[in-house]
Amino acid sequence: HATLERITSPKSDHRRSVEFTYYLQYHLHMQLSMASRYAESKRVVLKGDLPIGVDKRSVDVWCEPHLFRQNKSTGAPPDAFSPTGQNWGFPTYNWEEMSKDNYKWWRRRLQNMSQYFHAYRIDHILGFFRIWEIPGDCVTGLLGHFRPCVPIWKHELDCRGLWDLARLTQPYVRTHILQEVFGPSMWEEVAAKYFLEQGDGVYHFRPQFTTEQSIADIEIRPNSPQWLIEEIEHTKAGLIHCMQNVCLLVDDEDPNRFYPRRQDDLWRRSVLRRLAVLMVSAEMLVCGGVLGFVPGCVPPVWQEIKASREPFKPFKLPFELPYQFLNICESKCKCRSVTTSMQRCLIPLLHRYESDPEMRDRFFYNALSGDGPAPVQCSPEVMSAVALQHTRSPSVWTVIPMQDIMALSARYHDRPAAEECINDPTNPKHYWRFRLHKKIEDLIADKDLLKTVQELLILGERASPQELPKL
Repeated sequence: HATLERITSPKSDHRRSVEFTYYLQYHLHMQLSMASRYAESKRVVLKGDLPIGVDKRSVDVWCEPHLFRQNKSTGAPPDAFSPTGQNWGFPTYNWEEMSKDNYKWWRRRLQNMSQYFHAYRIDHILGFFRIWEIPGDCVTGLLGHFRPCVPIWKHELDCRGLWDLARLTQPYVRTHILQEVFGPSMWEEVAAKYFLEQGDGVYHFRPQFTTEQSIADIEIRPNSPQWLIEEIEHTKAGLIHCMQNVCLLVDDEDPNRFYPRRQDDLWRRSVLRRLAVLMVSAEMLVCGGVLGFVPGCVPPVWQEIKASREPFKPFKLPFELPYQFLNICESKCKCRSVTTSMQRCLIPLLHRYESDPEMRDRFFYNALSGDGPAPVQCSPEVMSAVALQHTRSPSVWTVIPMQDIMALSARYHDRPAAEECINDPTNPKHYWRFRLHKKIEDLIADKDLLKTVQELLILGERASPQELPKL
């Protein structure tokens, strides 16, 4: 509070910028409140987003640092999307500290959201079961482990004759590995520059290169030729690969603890405490976004939560299905699901269809019952067929992003599909930002597009002709 008073005092150098921030936030609040009331008057539901993480430089972390583990990062384990995992850079939550006041920070957050939204999506709801926690000096997500997690203790390893902890917990680097990673012409130079040889072909990283971050920070001289830039980047990638060649992950808060990867019972107990508080904090419908492999403890928890309140919850499709967002629900789940043509992180069908030929062909034949070669572009005919499948699904809600709505008309196919993506979670430099390439006023004036959307609502029995405005 003393720091805040000093920064906001009339004599402070920061006074003008603070006043502008006050002004900006006030008018954003007023505008969003007006938009919410207007949407409600038009029977439109606004759905907010509850991100799984907050930035390390955010006001939340600055004001209440004890609620966050700032020397850790949030991310996702290796999967089909990224073999080295994902590192989102957010601090993980200190759930133990948050529980002391019954998760007041979360309750306050939801109550504030309820001023504007009628529903909200919990981003990466699996993170409330267990979060992939990564050391703060890592740049990838590979060397993380799930938290909470019951550790394997050192004495348990000792009892089984596993006494060589250095072999299990330190990067395993040998001559043949360096030769394989860096090639016959480079490995000796790399070994001499970045490693110390311990004898018998055993190598340890030099002290200045013992973390992923220190390797990623290796500088490239300005105006270096392209071949040298590529060589150094290849070397850095190889060094990080060697850094990740370990068997056990050590808890940096207690060297006697080591971690396995999954523990369903522990995750179930921890999430029930947290979600129970969130779901009664505000009068909004709840939707949970799923990212990655779904542990076996998740569906039973959803059922237990349903017993006390009726939230909206998504259902993860089995991986082998050809298209992830068709009718994903059995009839008994009709009132508890949302179908969407978006992939995780708001990647529209338009982009996935045109960027993945294998998925496109499989989807065209299996999901759309296509005959002949699959169209290379996501034509209006393809998009209309997909949208109709969504509106006809038994789900209570169907969500189609604006990019896919615009794909219903050939006149809006003048931008590369890759530019329609809002976020790429595997790329930490690709931030959440997106702007439509057409004006809203032009879309509202497009009677043909509006007529197409109305026909989809009528054919999908989500609206009657009498309920829709005349064009």
